[in-house]
Amino acid sequence: MSRERLPPSPAGGEDDKMSGNHNTPTPPPSLDSPAISSSSSPIPSGPVKLTARSCLYEICAQSHWNRPVFDCCNEEGPSNLRSFTYKVSIEVKEGSKSNLVVECIGKPQFSKKSAADSAAEGVLWYLVHLGYPKKSKHSKKLR
Repeated sequence: MSRERLPPSPAGGEDDKMSGNHNTPTPPPSLDSPAISSSSSPIPSGPVKLTARSCLYEICAQSHWNRPVFDCCNEEGPSNLRSFTYKVSIEVKEGSKSNLVVECIGKPQFSKKSAADSAAEGVLWYLVHLGYPKKSKHSKKLR
């Protein structure tokens, strides 16, 4: 005898009461809650995780450089164990000086996002050793 599977019932339905599942849905965030301002703090408060990619995008934006270019340069392995290798390139501009192109190839990873983060970490390491991000002349001093 085959049993037919029913789709999950909406929250608060009869099936939830019988199964003992009394989870209530989380309400949406309030419109009155304060917005996170990136100009007041470089690291927003709350459960936001900054990735190497987002940090690299921030540095490029603050320095008025072009956005970083991520390129998947290698995919290996069978479909269930595929690994990805990403390359990231940025163009560092310093006024009238010649431009510097920084490229980094990350370590192979099992997800595209983590592979792109691996490449971005390499570029961030290099930029930190070059002295970036530069402090702006108008930045406020912290106490």
